[in-house]
Amino acid sequence: TLQEQKANSLPSHSYETAPGYRLLIVAFDIPESESKKRRWLRTALADMGFTMLQKSVWAGKVILPKKFLDDLSQLRLTACVQIFEITRAGSLREIA
Repeated sequence: TLQEQKANSLPSHSYETAPGYRLLIVAFDIPESESKKRRWLRTALADMGFTMLQKSVWAGKVILPKKFLDDLSQLRLTACVQIFEITRAGSLREIA
Protein backbone atom coordinates (compact mmCIF):
# COMPACT_ATOMS: atom_id res chain seq x y z
CA THR A 1 0.00 0.00 0.00
CA LEU A 2 0.99 3.62 -0.35
CA GLN A 3 1.19 4.02 3.44
CA GLU A 4 3.66 1.13 3.72
CA GLN A 5 5.79 2.53 0.90
CA LYS A 6 5.92 5.92 2.60
CA ALA A 7 6.81 4.31 5.94
CA ASN A 8 9.64 2.36 4.29
CA SER A 9 10.99 5.30 2.29
CA LEU A 10 14.18 7.01 3.33
CA PRO A 11 14.79 10.76 3.36
CA SER A 12 17.04 12.37 0.78
CA HIS A 13 20.73 11.92 1.58
CA SER A 14 21.62 15.37 0.20
CA TYR A 15 22.00 18.17 2.72
CA GLU A 16 23.27 21.72 2.54
CA THR A 17 26.35 21.86 4.71
CA ALA A 18 28.81 24.45 5.89
CA PRO A 19 32.48 23.87 6.66
CA GLY A 20 33.22 23.35 10.33
CA TYR A 21 36.30 24.24 12.33
CA ARG A 22 36.45 21.11 14.46
CA LEU A 23 36.76 17.52 13.41
CA LEU A 24 33.63 15.42 13.89
CA ILE A 25 33.76 11.65 14.22
CA VAL A 26 30.52 9.81 13.42
CA ALA A 27 30.48 6.18 14.55
CA PHE A 28 27.53 3.87 14.17
CA ASP A 29 26.39 0.32 14.77
CA ILE A 30 23.17 -0.25 12.84
CA PRO A 31 21.71 -3.78 12.92
CA GLU A 32 21.78 -5.89 9.75
CA SER A 33 17.97 -5.81 9.68
CA GLU A 34 18.28 -2.05 9.07
CA SER A 35 20.84 -2.31 6.24
CA LYS A 36 18.91 0.15 4.03
CA LYS A 37 19.23 2.79 6.72
CA ARG A 38 22.94 1.99 7.12
CA ARG A 39 23.52 2.50 3.37
CA TRP A 40 21.52 5.74 3.53
CA LEU A 41 23.69 7.02 6.40
CA ARG A 42 26.95 6.17 4.61
CA THR A 43 25.76 7.93 1.46
CA ALA A 44 24.62 11.00 3.43
CA LEU A 45 27.97 11.23 5.26
CA ALA A 46 29.94 10.90 2.01
CA ASP A 47 27.75 13.53 0.32
CA MET A 48 28.42 15.92 3.22
CA GLY A 49 32.18 15.54 2.76
CA PHE A 50 33.00 13.03 5.48
CA THR A 51 35.82 10.54 4.96
CA MET A 52 35.40 6.88 5.80
CA LEU A 53 37.97 5.69 8.36
CA GLN A 54 36.23 2.31 8.72
CA LYS A 55 32.87 1.26 7.30
CA SER A 56 31.10 2.53 10.40
CA VAL A 57 33.47 5.33 11.44
CA TRP A 58 33.56 8.60 9.47
CA ALA A 59 35.41 11.89 10.01
CA GLY A 60 34.86 15.37 8.65
CA LYS A 61 34.99 19.09 9.35
CA VAL A 62 31.36 19.86 8.67
CA ILE A 63 28.59 21.55 10.61
CA LEU A 64 25.89 18.89 10.68
CA PRO A 65 22.58 20.29 9.39
CA LYS A 66 19.61 20.19 11.75
CA LYS A 67 17.62 18.42 9.01
CA PHE A 68 20.16 15.56 9.04
CA LEU A 69 19.89 15.23 12.83
CA ASP A 70 16.09 15.34 12.56
CA ASP A 71 16.21 12.60 9.90
CA LEU A 72 18.37 10.42 12.19
CA SER A 73 15.71 10.80 14.84
CA GLN A 74 12.83 10.13 12.42
CA LEU A 75 14.59 6.95 11.26
CA ARG A 76 15.05 5.91 14.90
CA LEU A 77 18.82 5.77 14.52
CA THR A 78 19.89 8.08 17.35
CA ALA A 79 20.59 5.14 19.67
CA CYS A 80 22.81 3.58 16.97
CA VAL A 81 24.85 6.69 16.08
CA GLN A 82 27.46 8.49 18.16
CA ILE A 83 28.82 11.90 17.12
CA PHE A 84 32.04 13.14 18.69
CA GLU A 85 33.56 16.60 18.33
CA ILE A 86 37.34 16.46 18.57
CA THR A 87 38.88 19.42 20.36
CA ARG A 88 42.46 18.09 20.40
CA ALA A 89 44.07 16.41 17.41
CA GLY A 90 46.02 13.67 19.22
CA SER A 91 46.73 10.77 16.89
CA LEU A 92 44.19 12.15 14.39
CA ARG A 93 46.49 15.05 13.47
CA GLU A 94 47.05 13.82 9.90
CA ILE A 95 43.33 14.01 9.01
CA ALA A 96 42.50 17.02 11.16
